[in-house]
Amino acid sequence: MVTSSITEEHTIAVNLTSDVKKASKTLFKAFEKSYANDYLMKKFFHIPITEKVSRERINAMIHYYTTCYHDLNGEIAEANDFDAVAIWSRPGHHLPATLSDDESFNKIFFDDLTARKHEVMPRGMDYYYLYAIGKDPSHPEIRGSVRKIFEEYKLKADKANCALALEAISEHAKSVYEYFGFRTYLAFQFGAGEVNSRGEPDSQGEGFTAYLMLYHKDADTIFHA
Repeated sequence: MVTSSITEEHTIAVNLTSDVKKASKTLFKAFEKSYANDYLMKKFFHIPITEKVSRERINAMIHYYTTCYHDLNGEIAEANDFDAVAIWSRPGHHLPATLSDDESFNKIFFDDLTARKHEVMPRGMDYYYLYAIGKDPSHPEIRGSVRKIFEEYKLKADKANCALALEAISEHAKSVYEYFGFRTYLAFQFGAGEVNSRGEPDSQGEGFTAYLMLYHKDADTIFHA
């Protein structure tokens, strides 16, 4: 007899959790091979790009941000017993920007993105901001977890007439977000002239391409593209 451990999507619940340790462990696995995320962690924690940083230290940084969002009224959402985890800030409760000591990076990643959001969205519109979302890659047989989280937050946004905002830091992430109804409103580079696409120090490196992406149920009619 053949049995299946695939979870049917209609049975999945999205839960808000205070278990930041368990949530962090999912994100450790999800971002283990993300060179772009490693670069961002170094920037946010003021670590020189040339400094060796172990996976354990990167994970400690991820855990710090998970805890920080929880402490400061963010939402830690999980589905399928932490198969997928998402960290959101809520409308009216956004965390202050974690500025690096690199002014050019701050302009790209904070000033320019904030300005573009305000250009696109109608005046006064707020949003849920997705700081991070990840699925446990060690369980590919479990499906529908990420979808359920996005469905839940799209419903929240629709009811509140607000937007969802995020930055996609890889082409794969961009394609996933597009599938769930997000659109790109700004493509931008970060890390150019500092690192190559593997995050290795390189003064001629291309860095990373990322995308500011937004969702609103009436984006076609109210967003200023």
